[in-house]
Amino acid sequence: MPCLSGPFMGPDRHVSHERASTMPQANGNTPRHERRDAGESLIEILLTVVITGLTITALVSSLGTAGNAGNAQRGSVNVDIVMRNFAEATKAAAHDCVVGAALDIDFDPPSGYTVASEPSDPVCPDVMATQLVELAVTGLQGMSQTMDVKVRTP
Repeated sequence: MPCLSGPFMGPDRHVSHERASTMPQANGNTPRHERRDAGESLIEILLTVVITGLTITALVSSLGTAGNAGNAQRGSVNVDIVMRNFAEATKAAAHDCVVGAALDIDFDPPSGYTVASEPSDPVCPDVMATQLVELAVTGLQGMSQTMDVKVRTP
């Protein structure tokens, strides 16, 4: 019987052809025709692409959600600022008011904002009385806010 010898087999190690296909070599390697391919299968690659795609999609959508939440917060803060300025203008109008005369609120809202008061034409109350005025501001992106202000003549 012929013996095998090669670069992986020492000179004192010989294996017959019949046993070469099933018996591992001394250094742990199997003969060349018995080695399995160490590459990835198509299913593994597809699963990796799908998982990576889902992860990137989730990341992008969360960044979009964070951006939208930031815009909504900014819009809410801007409506609040306009509301506070409108309320201050209403209080200032009450300081210069004559009892029984119209309460002249001098306030020009910024572009894109609308303001309204209820009653729409409030009057200056008596010196010892107060009048409830409901203020409303509507801003960009449909944000709105209302505030009740009690005014009195000083």
